[in-house]
Amino acid sequence: MASAAAQPAPLSAEQAKVVLAEVIQAFSAPENAVRMDEARDNACNDMGKMLQFVLPVATQIQQEVIKAYGFSCDGEGGGRGSAGVDGGEGAEFVGPT
Repeated sequence: MASAAAQPAPLSAEQAKVVLAEVIQAFSAPENAVRMDEARDNACNDMGKMLQFVLPVATQIQQEVIKAYGFSCDGEGGGRGSAGVDGGEGAEFVGPT
C-alpha cells in the first residue's frame, strides 16, 4: 500500500505533548490571535459561520506546526494526527480513518 509508506512514524506520548504545546503556543502568537479574533468576529456567534470562518483558520494554524513533524498539510495530517501517537505500552492510538 503506497499511502502507508508516506505516513509519518508514530510519535511517543512525550513527543505528542511537545507538538500539542507548540500548537497551543501558535494560537497565542499575536498574528494568529488577530487571525482568530477576525474569524470569530466574522462568524457573529453563528455556529454555521463558525465552521465557515473559524475552523479553517484554526486548521491552518495547526497545520503550520504539525508539518514540521512529518504530517501532511492536505487535510489528512491534522485529522489523523492522533493515529500516529504511540501509547507508550506498545499500543498505538488509533483514530478514525
